[in-house]
Amino acid sequence: MIVKIKSHKNPTFSKLLNYMIHDKDRLFDNSGHSFIITHNLKDSTVKEWDNQYKINEQFRKHKRINSVMMTHEILSWHKDDAKEITLDKLEDIAREYIQKRNPNGMYVAVPHFDKEHYHVHICASGIEYRTGKTMRLAKQEMQELKQTIQQYQIDKYPKLTKSIVNHGTPKKDFALPSEKEYQHRQRTGRATDKELVIGMLKTAYKNAVSKNDFYNKLKECGLSTYIRGGRISGIIYCERKFRLNRLGFTDERLEELNRTLIRQKEISDSQLRTKEKIIRRFK
Repeated sequence: MIVKIKSHKNPTFSKLLNYMIHDKDRLFDNSGHSFIITHNLKDSTVKEWDNQYKINEQFRKHKRINSVMMTHEILSWHKDDAKEITLDKLEDIAREYIQKRNPNGMYVAVPHFDKEHYHVHICASGIEYRTGKTMRLAKQEMQELKQTIQQYQIDKYPKLTKSIVNHGTPKKDFALPSEKEYQHRQRTGRATDKELVIGMLKTAYKNAVSKNDFYNKLKECGLSTYIRGGRISGIIYCERKFRLNRLGFTDERLEELNRTLIRQKEISDSQLRTKEKIIRRFK
């Protein structure tokens, strides 16, 4: 799942809210049902919400010229998961996101459907409700938010497999696309160069019987290697360089191919010696 947070230094709440509520891309099911989540807000019209957001700004503790007055936050899912997505799932994840983002904030959340993929627009206050504390997230806090809300999705809705993105998790899965790569595929419908390279590396590794054989199979795929620090460090594809260790093919992983070859040779030698003993016994 992609999570975007766009900061606004002007209190244009009504403009964003009107787009969220009245735009043609707002999502409704076959029976005409949709949802609007309001959190720490009363009433039910854009005018009333806009007024409440602005009244809350009077509680701001530290007032600056460039203060963030509001944020436009978007939760987005891959179009290939469309058949698994329902309004109930979108609403549940959006409500969970609000709790993990900061339950003391003021929010309006509305589902949309555009360019074959689902997303939820969220209008969030720049400060907490009546405390004046900023809603700003540090870079690390933003990463943790992305990771925790995606983990919630994985645990509760495991069938949404196409919407899993690499948010810089500690144990990095190089098969997962980064947010930039994920958005490229959403936009173009094509795999990135990096995804194509990883696919060729996996195939070569699976079929290789040694480290040198792995490099030879890469050449058969049209991938040339380059040297750095006196050893093969990466490959070149479409005039772009890719570091092998950054794609998950570390020296240790490649040396495992040689260790496997040695073990296979030891097993073969042992079997040959056993066979020779049996032959001598029956002579």
